[in-house]
Amino acid sequence: MTEFYTATDLAHAGYARHRLTELFGEPDTTADEDRWSRDTVEAVEHTVLAPAARVVFAAFEPDLDTRAGMIATDLRFGWPQMEQMLARVTLRETDRGERAV
Repeated sequence: MTEFYTATDLAHAGYARHRLTELFGEPDTTADEDRWSRDTVEAVEHTVLAPAARVVFAAFEPDLDTRAGMIATDLRFGWPQMEQMLARVTLRETDRGERAV
């Protein structure tokens, strides 16, 4: 049986609702709420979003004070959400015995 993430699940994970189709493609609309297969979401996170986040974090690594200040003042730049996504992907890679890209 296919597992799904709903739009609400993905919004709770930090994704912007209005960007879900842009990120994960057209949703499955057979349920009460738009949803995307777990395989699709995890593939996009693994092959597109996590590698991009790793590059972005490396680019700004020397300026951690700026990141901390942005998070502390609740500026919605996306750092906490990207860090959470990257942690999920890294855990999946570790569980599968994969090496991070």
